[in-house]
Amino acid sequence: MKLYQIIEKLGRPEKPVLSFVGAGGKTSCILELADDWAARGKSVLVTTTVHMERPEILERTGWIDQSAENIRKALETPGVVIAGSRSETPQKIRELSEEVYSQAASKAQAVLVEADGSRKFPVKVPGKNEPVIREDTTHILILAGASALGRPLEQVCHRLEYAEKILGPQNRILTRETLAKLLEKGYVEPLKKQYPGRKLAVILNQQDLLKEPEKVRTAIEAQMSVPVFLHSREEKKKHIHMILLAAGFSRRFGENKLLYPIKGRPMYLWTMERLKEIQKEGLAESLVVVSQYEEILKEAGRQGIAGVKNPHSERGISSSLQIGLEAAGCFKIRDTETYYMFFVADQPFLRKATVENFLSDFEKSGKKIGCMSYRKTPGNPVIFHECFVPELMALQGDTGGKKVLKKHMEEVFFYEVQDPGELEDWDIKLNE
Repeated sequence: MKLYQIIEKLGRPEKPVLSFVGAGGKTSCILELADDWAARGKSVLVTTTVHMERPEILERTGWIDQSAENIRKALETPGVVIAGSRSETPQKIRELSEEVYSQAASKAQAVLVEADGSRKFPVKVPGKNEPVIREDTTHILILAGASALGRPLEQVCHRLEYAEKILGPQNRILTRETLAKLLEKGYVEPLKKQYPGRKLAVILNQQDLLKEPEKVRTAIEAQMSVPVFLHSREEKKKHIHMILLAAGFSRRFGENKLLYPIKGRPMYLWTMERLKEIQKEGLAESLVVVSQYEEILKEAGRQGIAGVKNPHSERGISSSLQIGLEAAGCFKIRDTETYYMFFVADQPFLRKATVENFLSDFEKSGKKIGCMSYRKTPGNPVIFHECFVPELMALQGDTGGKKVLKKHMEEVFFYEVQDPGELEDWDIKLNE
């Protein structure tokens, strides 16, 4: 169901002021609804009481640290006006002052407020002083992402300690029943007491991820005191960001194996140049090389490839993986479904055609994790859907993405290669 239809069903006053709380796509939902209402001739003010992404990151125009008069002027014509104050966090904006908000909101025909933070998790249980709801709010929409269902609570829930107070430490998998309990006890009951008379509803976002969405919605709503609606995210274009890890110490090899010549060329260069060709052909959106070695970074720059230095290679492969994720995130385009694909630089015989066939078959599989394998033994490269980024960013030491892969075997697509030499890591010198 479209968001504007949900608001009509709840009852839309002449001037709605909606607070979006919870997790699992608040900003996207706000912009979707704002665009729908703007297309119907309304002037819509989008703001926050906490923090939200800067307008330019959202690929929007914004009014940051502007006077109430300037914001009011922007609201004189139909459209979406994103307004806020400069935040100490460079990529964020924070709330308007009370005076500026009051004057700006009085001019808008609808106000949409991001009133809660979730740090990209699909589910949240609010802590103390959360969420931050304005008194003029007419509707409070509590969001949760369907991608969280069936997964361990610690992987999908922001403010885990508050969730455990509600469920107890023994409930580790998020089911329909536990999700309903978290939302009812965490949000609905306290919000009803604190903001009587407001329209409250739960929106289960990412309905397209559910096999039987209506059955899931009914089961959750049966345990709650507010209506539950399904929301379908629009089909997103899939983008792949490639990350080449080239920062190892080569301790068993006896010298820097990445610079070791294979058929007259440094080992790392074989993979790097093949990935560059794949990107040029449009099969991947970006390519990032992570290394501690100046020679590799300089060559990446010479070829127009983004190179990022890892100053902490001694911390293990997890540090390179996370630096690569952060760098690749800069290339992410909003409203796209994003995958991150990791390569290692000591597989010089990995063929371009093999990577292309793997990507084609992976997309057809519908899985969220994929890896190449030989005789069912997982190898590199490995690809992850963006929903696994929090787990990847939590890795420590010399632990790579295989740890996350092994936790989610039901989500893994294995691409069998015929030649094991393509996947062989050169940890010791071999005969060429």
